Order: sequence, then C-alpha cells, then structure tokens
Amino acid sequence: MVTATALVLEAANSNFQVERVELKRLQPEEVLVELRATGVCHTDISVQQGKIEAVFPVVLGHEGAGIVREVGANVDNVQVGDHVLLSYSYCNQCRHCQRGKTYQCVKMAERNFAACRPDGSSPMEWRGASLRGCFFGQSSFSSVALVQVTSCVKVDKDMPLSSLAPLGCGVQTGAGAVYNVLRPVNAGMQSVVIFGIGGVGSAAIMAAKVISEDHAGILTTIIAVDLSEERLELAKRLGATHVINPSTTESVVEAIHRITGPDGLEGAVDCTGVVAVINDMIVALGPGGRAVTIGAPPASAKMSIQVFPFINGCKSYEGSNAGNSNSSEFLPFLVELFRQGRLPIEMLQRTYKPTEVNEAVAAMLEGKVVKPVILWPEEQSQLVGN
Repeated sequence: MVTATALVLEAANSNFQVERVELKRLQPEEVLVELRATGVCHTDISVQQGKIEAVFPVVLGHEGAGIVREVGANVDNVQVGDHVLLSYSYCNQCRHCQRGKTYQCVKMAERNFAACRPDGSSPMEWRGASLRGCFFGQSSFSSVALVQVTSCVKVDKDMPLSSLAPLGCGVQTGAGAVYNVLRPVNAGMQSVVIFGIGGVGSAAIMAAKVISEDHAGILTTIIAVDLSEERLELAKRLGATHVINPSTTESVVEAIHRITGPDGLEGAVDCTGVVAVINDMIVALGPGGRAVTIGAPPASAKMSIQVFPFINGCKSYEGSNAGNSNSSEFLPFLVELFRQGRLPIEMLQRTYKPTEVNEAVAAMLEGKVVKPVILWPEEQSQLVGN
C-alpha cells in the first residue's frame, strides 16, 4: 500500500494536520499522481471554516500539479511519466459532458464536493480508519493522490509544475469567465469590470488584457474594484486601466458610469459572492450588458433585482462553474499563454512547505498573499514508474 504525506482536516474550524496516510488500491479509472505542487483556494478554506458542508476527517486540495506514477486499467489519456495538472471531476457520460460542456455535468456536486470516489468509497486510510478524499476528484493536499482520470490534463514536461498548479481552479475560473462566458470578441465588448482582485479576479484581469492586446477595440476599458489598495496596485500591473476602491468612493455604480460614459458598462465579473456587490454589478450594467458571478456566496444567500430596468435594458446575468471551461481544452490554452509570458501568475504566488500550511491559510485570509502554493517532498522511492 502506498503511503503519503497529507494535510488532514479533522473537523470544521480546526487547523490542517500534517499526517502520514495510506492510499487504497488503484481503481480502473484512477491515476496515481505524485504531487509537486498544490495551490490553496478559498473553496478549501470555506470547507475548513464550515461554510461548505463536509464529512470529516477529510483531505482537501483541488489545484494539483504532478507526475503520473501509475494508471488504472481503463485510463488512456495519460501514461506513466506524464506531467499533469489536476482540475475538477466530471462523469463524461451525461448529455452535457457528451456535448463538451463538462462544467455542467449533472454529477458536478457529488463528484467534486462529496469527497469520496464515484462509488462512494474512500481512497485513503488514516489511523486504521477510512479517510475522506477524492475532493474535486483529486484531494491534492497530499504528496501522492489517487486521481479521477477526468481530473487529469497532460502538460509538456518543460513547464514548471510549481507555477502552473493554480491553473486547475482559480486561474481557469477567472480567465474562463471572461473568455467563455462574456465572450467579449463576439459581443464587440469595450468595457469590463472585475469585482474582487484575489486569485480568481486577477486571472480575469489577465485574460481581459490578453484579449485587448489580440483584438483592436475590444476591452479597451478594464476596471478593477477592491477594498485593498495593494490589490488595486496589483490589478494595474496585471492590466487594469482603471481602479475603484469602494471604501473611498461614495457610489461604485456612479464611479463606473463616469468611466464608461453614456454608452454604459458592457461586461462584469463578480469574484466576491457578496450579494450587495452582485446587486451593484447588475445596476451598473448598461443596455445589453452582461454579468457573471463566479464567487461563491453562502448557500442561503439570496439576491433581488428590479425587474423592469433589467428587461428594459436587455441585461443578462448568469452563474458560472469553473468559468464555463472544459479543462481538457482550456488548460492547455492557458499553459500556452503562460509559456508566452502573457499570463504572469507567478506574480500572485508565494510557496510554502506542507508544515507551513496553516501559516499559508492565515496569510491568504489576511490578504498578505494572493495565491499560496504548497510544494511537496518527493515520494518516488515507493512509487511505480520511476
């Protein structure tokens, strides 16, 4: 039985514990991955804080990057020795998956948040008992993981896994919201506002800048909104043309309108999940404007809109999962942007040892770090395929 170093969360509102765990036998549609790096995402922290329901003890982590050490009998998209990024899991059987819209998989919730294999079993053991895992098909808060094959996306071996790990969730979600949901080129969109400049919002700004550079007259106005002056300075370095701090602005909506002029705001991305922000975002939209929320609010959160100005203005508002990204197609695209130097995600990152995970979480919550990345020790001596 393969053993690994994992970050175990024993209960809600507790610290992560660095523990040795055992991995169970590989199933036919699983891949044994030796992790090199894992990004820390707010979704992991939301589970830790009890904001997202979970069964404990559990191993979280869903922004993994590593090397394939063994493959199950039914795996044909990766082989031993391949370098892979890990993203969300999907069934690959429902009509949405068959149409390439894997982000709309009918089993999205259970395959990603249930923290168990598709058959309901646990992939790990700890202290002689089953340990919940397979979070987002991976549970990459572990030096070695049993990963669902649909979560694996192959990348070139010359790419730095420690830098690319956050692409699997946060970067994909933010960039995808702009590329795949707003689709500014098709819409001829000139202005966009990004609310919340964390890892996801930063990725949205990077994507908007790339689109602006590639298409004359598109997204010439990129507005960043955040309460932190440091984050707004970061947004400028990433490509924002304008910034707004709500704490020093009487009305965010009016500030946006002053920037966009009489034609109004055309696109907006909410990365906060804060209902008041979502309401302001919709009000700020001009005629034909389109808005999307990718930040996760509490499960009980509700919003309200004034229906007449919404329909009279032909406005659109939608939710998005993973930035409406088919990870097997979109992640290679993002990797290529990174290779070209057009996706400077390293500007967001600070690396930590597994033993420093609680320090990393605290730094993220305090706004000192945008994207913590855990670097894993090598476990090669016990693994297949060395």
